[in-house]
Amino acid sequence: MTGPVERLKSDSSSSVWTFLILTCVLSWPIWFASGVLSRGGSGPYDLRWLVAQIGVLGPSLAALIVSGATSRELRGNSLRALPVVLLPLVVPGLLIAQAAPAKVAELPLQPSVAAVIVAAVVVAFFSPLNRRLLLPATGKPQARPGSGWIVVSVTMLPAFYLVAWLVAGSRSGVLEISALQGGPIASAWIVLVCFAHNLLLGGSLGEEIGWRGLLLPALLRRMSPLAASVVLGVGWGLWHLPIDLAAGFGLHGVGAVVARIIFAVPLSILFTWFFLRSGGSMLVALLLHTSINVMGDLGLSSFEAASVVFCVVESAAALIVVATSPLFRETSRH
Repeated sequence: MTGPVERLKSDSSSSVWTFLILTCVLSWPIWFASGVLSRGGSGPYDLRWLVAQIGVLGPSLAALIVSGATSRELRGNSLRALPVVLLPLVVPGLLIAQAAPAKVAELPLQPSVAAVIVAAVVVAFFSPLNRRLLLPATGKPQARPGSGWIVVSVTMLPAFYLVAWLVAGSRSGVLEISALQGGPIASAWIVLVCFAHNLLLGGSLGEEIGWRGLLLPALLRRMSPLAASVVLGVGWGLWHLPIDLAAGFGLHGVGAVVARIIFAVPLSILFTWFFLRSGGSMLVALLLHTSINVMGDLGLSSFEAASVVFCVVESAAALIVVATSPLFRETSRH
């Protein structure tokens, strides 16, 4: 009799395609139906935005479905994770949609507090404290990352972005971060709320169970970490296709799709490196994703120019990782 791990290994190719197709099927129709694509990337955090967030959950929901169909054990794992993934749509999602702020940094107190509390619950669920949590792709308990990796996963990419922001700002002569214009306590609170919001409703929770929890380990069984990172990065970028065609991503039209992929591939390499170094921690992946997304809500001056410089910085970092890390010299991880 074969266990869930063996079945996942033997069926990794079909699982990959099923996951990718299901992800787009779950996400794209909801994005179109919500009406947010017609806004071109702007508009309040209202009910339409909240409906669109259901589509943002596509990768994680697809991963839970694909993984749960493999065995009774993984079905139970998916059912335990599902309420955690859906909870943010209700709290703080409904509270945010009711307030309909123009910016995350302008959230009223009630949804802000709710976001921080629910984010703490999510972090605890994906932390080593939850010994029942299994990696969707393998059926094995997730790794227990050291505290150092958790700290670095929260700080490294923002540090890269701040370097890029300083370079971009030196040309424009403007260096401002609107989220930090209050006192120290007020500024820290805004950053915490923005981080919590992005963890819950900014893509991290809705995506990472899929990208790093299921797809990356499945690809690593068939190819090298570098090849797996590139394939995942392209898929990650193409998943955003309806959003990028409607709102742009630095460029417009097909150029936006290409720009997204150029941005996503080196980022995917860095995520893979963190995932492997941490032993396969979904918590680290969630924090990494949140740490980069939160930068867009802090009100950095010259943000678009800084994003271009960041793409150069992350690409250089990815090249260094590929050239120096022994993990990227492996052909595959069976």
